[in-house]
Amino acid sequence: MRRSIPARLLGTAQLTRLAMAVGAVGDVWFTVLFSRAQEQYAYLPVSRIPLWMALVCSAVIATGLFTFGAALNDLLDARHDSAFSPDRPIPSGRIRPTTVVMVIAGALIAALLSAIPFGTGAVVLTLIVSAGILFYNATGKHVPGLGVVTIGVITALHMLIPNYELTFTLPVWLTMSHGVTITLAVYILLRKRPYLSRRSYAFILGGYAAWSAIILLAGWHQGAEAGWWPAESSTMGLIWPVLAVAAFAWVARRKTGGVPTRSAAEKLARYGAMWQCLYAAAWLLAVDMFTGALLLLILAVLGFTLMTVTKEVGSLLNTPPRYRI
Repeated sequence: MRRSIPARLLGTAQLTRLAMAVGAVGDVWFTVLFSRAQEQYAYLPVSRIPLWMALVCSAVIATGLFTFGAALNDLLDARHDSAFSPDRPIPSGRIRPTTVVMVIAGALIAALLSAIPFGTGAVVLTLIVSAGILFYNATGKHVPGLGVVTIGVITALHMLIPNYELTFTLPVWLTMSHGVTITLAVYILLRKRPYLSRRSYAFILGGYAAWSAIILLAGWHQGAEAGWWPAESSTMGLIWPVLAVAAFAWVARRKTGGVPTRSAAEKLARYGAMWQCLYAAAWLLAVDMFTGALLLLILAVLGFTLMTVTKEVGSLLNTPPRYRI
């Protein structure tokens, strides 16, 4: 059966999770905007190339890696989805497996090419992140204790691609913490197998603690004024990220309360991915970068709008309205 063009476009959008990728773009845009405002990074490519190029290239990197992971996940899970989630893009026939392979390859190539303006280190880090994504989809997600931590580390590392020498690592740590929390919550809500054991929880806690120490100490090693917190900004600005975390907790509870567990897990994953933009904006507010924070807030609004439109259009195409005369 030949699918309509809107159905195929929707299938591609659902496969690549383009709306959710906006959160990943917010992460790297924070790094770009913050780095360019600090004299200590003036010698790096992220500060030397034009702003528009830095924003476009970092956005392509984030979107490419996100698309690479999402499409690879659907391709490897196609057989499972045909039995348990037949409405997914591949089992439903809205997109062909051969097309998915092309999307995976194209997304990875685009991410790698876009990393070149940021230097050799950025290309290497992009390769490391893509290898982490491949490892998670092929092995990590089948070992829950390992997979949960892997997602957190991947989301943190991708944030460093535009500036792999970033010492202000509190935002990177929050990104990792958010990724670990969302992944673990979704796994529990969906009651995925293998079930989490005490050993799994211990591994997750130990892995999270170890990576937290690595990320935070990486910024601290140059001294508090040079790395952990920008010297010209007051630590009172921390109120903004704290408010962003509290707001997400409130929204997550409101959106997932009183709904079936599968729907709750999907909503948590969607809003969790999108909330990264708000975290990025909050961190820029924390260091008095109001123009950059406004840009990221606008990006967040566009992302939430795109996510809502994609969801509503998908509902209409899958279940067209019926009119009675």
